[in-house]
Amino acid sequence: MELINEIVKKNNLQLYEEVKKEVAYIREELAGACDEAIRDSIFDILDDQINLIMFPIKDDDFCGFICEYKGEKFIYINTYLPLEKQIFAAGHELYHLIRDTDEGTELLKSSILNEEENIEIEDKLANLFSALLLVPKESLLKQLDLLKINNYKDLTIKKILKLMNTFAVPYKTIILRLYEIEILSETKTKKWLEVEDRDTDREVLYEIKKHQIGEKWQQRTKTVKLSNLKALIIDNGEEKLLPKSRIDSDLNYVNELIKEADKLK
Repeated sequence: MELINEIVKKNNLQLYEEVKKEVAYIREELAGACDEAIRDSIFDILDDQINLIMFPIKDDDFCGFICEYKGEKFIYINTYLPLEKQIFAAGHELYHLIRDTDEGTELLKSSILNEEENIEIEDKLANLFSALLLVPKESLLKQLDLLKINNYKDLTIKKILKLMNTFAVPYKTIILRLYEIEILSETKTKKWLEVEDRDTDREVLYEIKKHQIGEKWQQRTKTVKLSNLKALIIDNGEEKLLPKSRIDSDLNYVNELIKEADKLK
């Protein structure tokens, strides 16, 4: 299955335009800026909208999920992943949150983000939403102008790394956005998509290390954030809503989780 053949804009322009309108609304309402790079501020946006849980699980295929429990909605992001992938996964789950499209709890896997297999249309739209949200057209055009990229002939791997660094998104996201704004033809897009982007000793990741461009976004941050759980426990203690023994027990549990995450660092 070729990724180029799965692009929403290529297959259904009407759906593409609908998602683009949703992104414009969300950027203005939630992000507060129409054409700026959001990058890891996506986590602040999610945190304002839902119970956000961030915790490292040593699994490169497991990205996150959205679920509902006792009337409360939660989004989980696996912070063992490279930061750029966490950011893209967060944008994906934000789509499901605002569209209320997930029924039950379905795990978000790397194969879905990378569209390496046949996936549901809602997941394709969620990937498109994340890409448009994180790499807005006007901001991308400004960066192309700064880098003196007028057409495919001006594109180099180093310039692509600079775009990845500006927007904090994976390599393939940048390539597909360049196709969508017609900097790359379908043929040239296929060629760039053949470049290896996950092997640390080859091509994209090797060039990132060599040029020291965007290394921050490749870090496995292993961040621990348990929504407002710790704050609630402390508030319950201060207001004497629960016995001190229960407060101490709950805080110990949270601290043990944090220690477990520290072992991965």
